[in-house]
Amino acid sequence: MKAIKNVKIIRGGEILPESVLLFEDRIVGVSSEIPVHAEVTDGGGLYLAAGLIDQHIHGYRGEDTMTHSPANTAAALPANGVTAYLPTTMTMDRETIAAAMERIRAAMKEAKGARVLGCHMEGPFINSAKKGAQNGDHILPPTLEMVEPFRDVIKIVTYAPETDPSGKFAKALREMGIVPSVGHTCATYEQASAAYQAGALSTTHFFNAMPPLHHRDPGVVGAALECDAYIELIADTIHVNQHLFPVLAQLKPDRLCLITDCIEAGDLPDGRYTLGGLPVEVKDRQARLLDGTLAGSTLKLNEGVRNMAQYIGLPAAVKMATENPARLLGVEGEMGTLLPGTLADFVLMDEECHVCATFVGGECVYLKE
Repeated sequence: MKAIKNVKIIRGGEILPESVLLFEDRIVGVSSEIPVHAEVTDGGGLYLAAGLIDQHIHGYRGEDTMTHSPANTAAALPANGVTAYLPTTMTMDRETIAAAMERIRAAMKEAKGARVLGCHMEGPFINSAKKGAQNGDHILPPTLEMVEPFRDVIKIVTYAPETDPSGKFAKALREMGIVPSVGHTCATYEQASAAYQAGALSTTHFFNAMPPLHHRDPGVVGAALECDAYIELIADTIHVNQHLFPVLAQLKPDRLCLITDCIEAGDLPDGRYTLGGLPVEVKDRQARLLDGTLAGSTLKLNEGVRNMAQYIGLPAAVKMATENPARLLGVEGEMGTLLPGTLADFVLMDEECHVCATFVGGECVYLKE
């Protein structure tokens, strides 16, 4: 058995009184004492939390999900405290999407580093009026024909609910164990509410690519806040003003999932990149299409946690990148909670969320120099 002592263990949105984590390839438990014969590491007073889960990320370090295997991204993300993620596709032609799915399927079995849990399929079932940085030439009405061959790969599908007025698409996704997520939409409050009632569980990059909240027209934002739907938040202070962070956290403490929506420019200097085949200019941390449209981000998930933590404290912010996404994806019995029996996927970081070490399956996959 292995033990890490002298750590502040974060679980359930709070810091536990115990200071020792016991683990092998899975979590054994937390304790105030070190068992005899345990292999002990001193955590130096750092925070220890479950590994972060990024359910919405398009690429990193020059590699895009639509053109590259997720393998290199999987190897790089533990430096940001990420131990599991969903490579996220874009609205492109069917063949390119299918090829990306095949690469993700292979990476789910072969990638080293962060676990590849499957795919977040963002489009092509969206509204062209709110396409954002998606390619409008390839937008399609919702069809299970593109989903069914990859039902073992796809974990989330972003779709515009006004294109599924009967709710049949959302219901079919739920039956396949896939999360329907409302996004890139012009849906009214009534349409969005009907979608959540039909089975939509999540809301893609909340506030972005949807009508704003209006006191006489609450729209998707109002519908999502009213019900138990999860919401994704890009906490980079660019996509959403930071003063809304504590408001959303108060309204959705167990349903807010921090994401990055990061593109291939992540951890790289300003310059010209691509997203879904479209040219993107990155300047001063902001990624935009040439017409000025925001095009994903360059955010790291540990940075998003830090940004949120400034308003609600670190334990509560960590929960939004661990337990909440794990519950949404139905993997809380395996990760995200540090409960006994779950995978020994965890991160050691300081109070500023600088990652010092990351473990996957009980093995150190990243150690800060």
